[in-house]
Amino acid sequence: MNFSNSRCIRFLRLCGRKGFRPAIRKGVAKIAQKYSGSTFDVPEYLDVVWSDDQPAYLQALPSGPLRINWILPEISAGQGGFVNIFRTVKQLEDWGHQNRIYILGKPLRSVSSIKQLICDRYFRINAQVEEFSEAIGDSDALIATFWPTAYAARRIGNTARKFYFVQDLEYMFYAPGSLYELARQTYQFGFRGITAGAWIADVLRREFNMECSSFGFSYDRDLYASTGSRLLPEGKKRLLFYARPETERRGFELGLLALSLVARRMPNVELVLAGLASRSIDLPFPATCLGVLPLSRLGSLYRSCDVALVLSHTNLSLLPLELMACGCAVVSNQGPNVEWLLSRETAHLAKADPVSLADHITDLFHSDKLRRRQIQAGLALAETTSWTKELRAIESALLAARENVFQLTSNA
Repeated sequence: MNFSNSRCIRFLRLCGRKGFRPAIRKGVAKIAQKYSGSTFDVPEYLDVVWSDDQPAYLQALPSGPLRINWILPEISAGQGGFVNIFRTVKQLEDWGHQNRIYILGKPLRSVSSIKQLICDRYFRINAQVEEFSEAIGDSDALIATFWPTAYAARRIGNTARKFYFVQDLEYMFYAPGSLYELARQTYQFGFRGITAGAWIADVLRREFNMECSSFGFSYDRDLYASTGSRLLPEGKKRLLFYARPETERRGFELGLLALSLVARRMPNVELVLAGLASRSIDLPFPATCLGVLPLSRLGSLYRSCDVALVLSHTNLSLLPLELMACGCAVVSNQGPNVEWLLSRETAHLAKADPVSLADHITDLFHSDKLRRRQIQAGLALAETTSWTKELRAIESALLAARENVFQLTSNA
């Protein structure tokens, strides 16, 4: 069930006036009226699901650069998941490995314009970009990246080993139902997981008996750096909210309610929303909406803010560490999905309710000493991380899997 932005705000205001139950009843009635008697189109990419074919694998090569095929969904700008993928592709290329990228479905752009988008908005890669078909090149590693791509990868035989680049538990993006179950089933395909962080690996091992390697997070030191903590004199201070209304797991509604409380308590704090386009929604408080910014502009934005609210209801995003590296204090929600990286020393971790979030934000604004201490702990955490180290872990997982497959097939 997807609300438009303006409907979401009207719904929240109705909840405040009438209570949640009457608001929900009214919402359900409107949805039933809208959809009664209508038909729904099956998503185009689901045609890859309807096959049980699982062909045999290729003989593994004993050594040399890896030939790596990636299957991706349609690519768009401004998504952290693509940042991690293309950062990995770029580094593997620099280490001598060959990469090819296949786009699942019928891309809205030409493959040449997709390649240009990757180079302009992410990383300048050499990898060939093609539309996916089952006649793809031979590979030592075939990597699925989003749950429909796992169904496509299951039907491919000309690879030595299949991997699943899992950056979140994608079944949690849906209400229980068809898509929820189809996404869950992909973790039982026998692929080796390469997971963004330890939390996902723990869940996949425990619940699906899935073999996994994990990599941690770091930040781009060319983009994100601190010029010292930004402790302003008396007067206006700045709060950043990572606002993604189209992404349920980023807690947009909770964030708005928390910011409403902060705006009432501290009217001198300037509220800035990143990810939300200007005029796309009527906000219940004054704020600057910056939309989706290019990577090159994020560092200066983060350095201009005193505190940032970043909510993660599934896996943690890259933002907290990038904000910390810029000397900005971070407020997030509690939970193992967050605390595999963040701690109560490096971030203010609140209960996932508006009052608790607002309390943690205002505590940081009221105490320069508290904010300074957290900023320094965050900077120290960021400094211990390294993308080179984490991407070497991915390369090692790919190489070790090839070696294991080669030994097994050689001894057979």
